[in-house]
Amino acid sequence: MKDTGMIRSLDSLGRIVVPAEIRMTRNIDIGDPIEFFILNDDVIVLRKYTSTECTFCRSLDKVTYYKDQFICNACLKELGDPHRTAETAQQPPYIPEEQGTPNRGARRTKTEEMSQRLTQAIAEHPYANQKELAEVLGISQARVSQLKRKLTAQ
Repeated sequence: MKDTGMIRSLDSLGRIVVPAEIRMTRNIDIGDPIEFFILNDDVIVLRKYTSTECTFCRSLDKVTYYKDQFICNACLKELGDPHRTAETAQQPPYIPEEQGTPNRGARRTKTEEMSQRLTQAIAEHPYANQKELAEVLGISQARVSQLKRKLTAQ
């Protein structure tokens, strides 16, 4: 294990803040799920949880793992060769970045994606409360609140 030299205390509710430097280097965003592991009596390990759903459409059907991403059969077909499937794919096709599009970090893209998903969920469920929206999106109520604040600020 690598010693970072960073020390944080638990607050009165048993919470701890993961330093921003660690969150940025590990690509952990607000609202991301974290897994806890116990190695031995003295060591607790935190790790960003990686779901097995498709990165693009959130499907769980016929998902293959490539370069730290899960991609379903349908998205593989959309991305490139229609004969390419999760069973036959050695690697997904290269998709060039659109010209004129700035290369933004995954953190901003994920927040924008979740904001769009929240907007869509609100349109589909106009009378849903924050708890129900969180269940529909598979995120925490706190994350729904943060995204709603960002949407109203825009």
